[in-house]
Amino acid sequence: MTSRVILAALLAALTLPALARADAVSDLRTTLGNLRPAQPLVATARVNSTVKQEDGKTERAQLQLGVRSGTDGLELRFSPELLQRAAAEAAVNAKDKDAPTPIRDLLGQLSPVNVQPMVDYAPVLLRQLDGATLASQRDDTHAGRPARLLVFDVPMPPSANREMSVKKYTGQLSVWLDADGVPVAVRNVLAIKGRKLLISIEFGTTTDYTLRQVGTRLLAVSRRTEENHSMLGHDGSSVTEATLTPLPAAGG
Repeated sequence: MTSRVILAALLAALTLPALARADAVSDLRTTLGNLRPAQPLVATARVNSTVKQEDGKTERAQLQLGVRSGTDGLELRFSPELLQRAAAEAAVNAKDKDAPTPIRDLLGQLSPVNVQPMVDYAPVLLRQLDGATLASQRDDTHAGRPARLLVFDVPMPPSANREMSVKKYTGQLSVWLDADGVPVAVRNVLAIKGRKLLISIEFGTTTDYTLRQVGTRLLAVSRRTEENHSMLGHDGSSVTEATLTPLPAAGG
């Protein structure tokens, strides 16, 4: 074998994986770009949370709301009974500042900014890919079915170093694709360890999405976020789970 042939073989071995990585990301971007809602969506969202406070106390809350998404925007519907529960918590807390307000706190997290990604996840994932670097890809399974797993390294947000002196950072985005290249699940992992002045701070969050294509819309039919933090020797954690169930459009 001549040196020219050997050199060509080495170049091919180095180039082909890079081309495969580029094709995988390009194909994913193309797929996501084609997933644009063409029909309105009516759905029910159920959310529950478990928060472990730094003093060891645990607060739990669960609620349900109506969701409608269409060309006229996003509409969230809260029942009178739910709003009354939140008002009752606030009334007790006004007299006793130590009284928990789990429903009120959970409602505070349900802004359109937090709900919109669940009803139209494709543009969200496209933004998450910006700046991310494909680290690996392999055949895998999800929910018992064959899938292709793409794992991306995510750069540290610029704001992190402004908030503290970061000593350790981990950012990872995992995307599972079905046989047609449509995302069926996503996992976001973020972990930061640093120091602000003389205070040691640790923060970590993992969010898992289960995705489903409905027409030309990519829905996040479930989302589970685990968060933990540690500061000044005090630890806290929370788990928030949300499910989105599409309903017949005629009912909206």
